[in-house]
Amino acid sequence: MAQSTTPGFDKAFAQTLCDLQVPKVLKFSPNGRQLLYSTSLIGGHRKSKNALSTLWIASSSEPNSSRQLTSGLFNDTWPKWHPDGNRVAFLSDRAKVGESSAIWMLRLDGGDAVLITDAENVEDIETFLFSPDGRIIAYVSSDEKSEDEKEKSEKDEPDPEVWGEKWAFARLRLVDVESHETKVLVGGDKHVGEFSWSPDGKRIAFMSQESPHIEEAMLTGTTISTVDVENGKVTELCKVINEPYDLTWAPDGQVYFITGVPADKDTGGRAVYKTDPKADTRGFVRVACGVDDDAGGLHVVGGKVLVKRQVRFVDVISELGGDDLFDEQKEFWVYDVFINPETGASTLAASLSDVGTPYDIFVIESGKEKIKISNHGKPLADRSLGSSTVLTCRSTDDEVELDGLYFTPSSKANSDKRPTEPLPTFVLIHGGPTSRDTDTFDTTCFNWAPYILSKGYGILLPQYRGSSGRGEKFASYSMGGQGKYDYADVVAITDNAIKKGFADPKKLIVGGWSQGGLLTYLCSVRNGLHGLGWRFNAAIAGAGVCDIESLALSADLGSTYEIELAGGNTIWTLNRDDTRNRQGSALWEVAGAVKHTKETGEMVIPPMLIFHGDKDERCPFSQAEGFRRALRHWGLKCEFVKFPGEGHVIEQQRFWFDMFERIGRWCDTYIGDGADGQEMKLAMR
Repeated sequence: MAQSTTPGFDKAFAQTLCDLQVPKVLKFSPNGRQLLYSTSLIGGHRKSKNALSTLWIASSSEPNSSRQLTSGLFNDTWPKWHPDGNRVAFLSDRAKVGESSAIWMLRLDGGDAVLITDAENVEDIETFLFSPDGRIIAYVSSDEKSEDEKEKSEKDEPDPEVWGEKWAFARLRLVDVESHETKVLVGGDKHVGEFSWSPDGKRIAFMSQESPHIEEAMLTGTTISTVDVENGKVTELCKVINEPYDLTWAPDGQVYFITGVPADKDTGGRAVYKTDPKADTRGFVRVACGVDDDAGGLHVVGGKVLVKRQVRFVDVISELGGDDLFDEQKEFWVYDVFINPETGASTLAASLSDVGTPYDIFVIESGKEKIKISNHGKPLADRSLGSSTVLTCRSTDDEVELDGLYFTPSSKANSDKRPTEPLPTFVLIHGGPTSRDTDTFDTTCFNWAPYILSKGYGILLPQYRGSSGRGEKFASYSMGGQGKYDYADVVAITDNAIKKGFADPKKLIVGGWSQGGLLTYLCSVRNGLHGLGWRFNAAIAGAGVCDIESLALSADLGSTYEIELAGGNTIWTLNRDDTRNRQGSALWEVAGAVKHTKETGEMVIPPMLIFHGDKDERCPFSQAEGFRRALRHWGLKCEFVKFPGEGHVIEQQRFWFDMFERIGRWCDTYIGDGADGQEMKLAMR
């Protein structure tokens, strides 16, 4: 193989990428004149033992006006304005870095942050909200461990754990902003989640489950109730067999929330529902979204309920049941809206990016130029990475139109920002499956996209059936369709990119994380068997699944989410000769792929790079270990990388660097300038 002339590992660029601060929570001040937000490292990763987050404040009308409000030495998160507009509250571990979790208050006219809740508490505060009058903060946290439990933990002598006993229930608590007096409002055998104050501040709507177990919501449901702040009386409104979110008590008296379509499915679309606290009967009804779009968030602003809608590659902010206010062909990563009480004019503040531009805060008013408020992308301001093009085609069964997003590196683009010639291409498959890619800086995972672009490779992002942004029908193909529709769509979208002159059919790599890893395994064992005349030269599978049935035994969502994806059946509900769940299990197709190679001499399973965290509970490490064993058995090329102590999401920056270096080398070796692009014949045992 000829020597590659593609640049090697650019550690300085990797460091710049990973050190970018990304805006997270974003809030207008009560009068709309200022913006409050937090930043942390992109993807939520960390450079050292503890995560760090910084608070910022800015004028909503002055360009580049953002300034740091906190030091950046602590994990200062979830900032919220006090209703008086002169103070902000936030969560922080500053009392004991990496351990404590408390609410702090900071005056904007000077002075140090003041502690509102106990500095000694280490149980995470999950969420908090001011009462409408600002006198009370409601928040959710679990009880602190007893001294006996702490002592045993410190000695590493825990008691035996009996399933279902000693649940760490999260409680709804109230703390007085001035006196700091705290009380439990909702306790008992209820695990409290999200909540929302009533407009008059007399009641709180809240969600609860029977236990803190991660699968409880999908097994026994989430109950939405109200509680009287004065007397603690709880009234149940409805139960949803799912895990709803964005609970919102609106000025019209209705309680809104977002959940699946249908309401008991988590991998279908997303719609807005409501329940009526004044109704005599318990229940809820669907009111918006989920047909050809998906609900992505709810806000109450100026007496109106606003919904963020995902419409293919476009994000839209609309009045619930009314007009569209804002739309962009990119993702509103975080956002807030202010409605002027005098003029009724709407202003959007959002964190925006595109394939070539990192995230920054922009303020948008209809008919006016965007105002760039922050400058967090400055380290890459002089570097052009790429541009995006939407490619559409029909699915192979002609049932739907499919989207692919192609990123062209700037170094290989013409004046129209399209490839000057078919490019060596990384087919990068998103996870989920209920997710989507957009024209954003770090789409999919771990900064892979900008790093791959920096090396001059094109990137194709397939929006396969099961993806979000297109409503219930499109998303629901994933239920029972793993390994069928999604795989076929990846092939169809890749073939379309080849036919339209974007991707070089002799220089293709496929890769992805989570569900993207599952599809990468499938693309590997079915490589070239589609008969379209091209195949993947190599594959990079991250945190993927290769045996779906075994998830019922080992995954944290093995008896709920994974069963839903498998079409509703699992090991203990199927007859022993029923193999339908193997449709998306690549491990069961390895032997057939090897047989085809032996009989024809054509490569099926390409060289494989496998990444997996050894503490992954969502897609357990055993999935990667099993595929490695299969490849070793047949003498197939594999580079297997275990990330110690990491779960489903890789958090340590040093491991991100490791992935960059290996991915870059894999691309250079198999689709780079030195790769011959010819069919590879592998030695078999």
